[in-house]
Amino acid sequence: MAKPATLDGYSDQYTLDCERVLVTLLRGLGPWKDSVYLVGGLTPRYLVAARPPAVPAHAGTLDVDIVIDLQILADTEAYHTLEDNLKKMGFERAENDAGKKLSWRWQARTEHGALMVLELELLADAPDIAGGKVQPLPTEGTISALNIPHSSIVFDLHQFTEIQAELLGGNGVATEKVKHANLVSFTCLKAFAFDQRFERKDAHDLIYCIEHAPEGLAAVADAFRKELAGKHGAVIQASLAILRNRFAQDEKTEGYRKDGPVSVAKFELGESDEPEQREARALRQRQASDVIEQLLGQIG
Repeated sequence: MAKPATLDGYSDQYTLDCERVLVTLLRGLGPWKDSVYLVGGLTPRYLVAARPPAVPAHAGTLDVDIVIDLQILADTEAYHTLEDNLKKMGFERAENDAGKKLSWRWQARTEHGALMVLELELLADAPDIAGGKVQPLPTEGTISALNIPHSSIVFDLHQFTEIQAELLGGNGVATEKVKHANLVSFTCLKAFAFDQRFERKDAHDLIYCIEHAPEGLAAVADAFRKELAGKHGAVIQASLAILRNRFAQDEKTEGYRKDGPVSVAKFELGESDEPEQREARALRQRQASDVIEQLLGQIG
């Protein structure tokens, strides 16, 4: 499913519906919801709690990306009933463009007819395999996993947010605690995603969360420095190298001309050739590059 290339392809209502999908999922998974982690485009909603006009609007999301820790599920019977649980909650397997059902992508409809997509990333973290490849899992069942490189980082680098939303199917309002990527792991995963699939939305997501981090840039740099010395240091180092390559100035090219800042500006401001728009994009490109250069400079 190709993502919209500009911010105006997203809507607040769709993002709220995605939040409902997440809460419905957590509510229906019983004791093993503890092994579910949110990554992807819904995460900025919880990393940056402020809303307009205090901060600019984030694009939101059109799907819900979750990673499930198979190490935990391997010890339980719950794994084998995952499909049943999803069907009971009103989810069905989605189809790809060729009409083939996908075992890792599920969908459900809201009352107003919106088709909500749940990317069920049963973790197959194999970085040597190209990102986004489907991995067979050791089970007789029909569930397979979408490989998201380095996604296991979220098991160690995450935080909790309590969210309240109306369950799908008119089943009342529920409050659930969601485990989601923290700013360090989210930035890493988005850097790898942008590097591999070159979608503008990934660049918007990662810049937005760093730019509007409630604790400020110095604290963000401190968090990166701390984790660089930890068990995920090599993965974090690799993601920072991507940020440098995609967003920051080098001996040949000024940072604002790199594909990262251009993606941010075109996503947020559109592609109009009007002089005012071109000028606004150039300014936004410089801002996006500056955010990354400052972050890298402060990390040292």
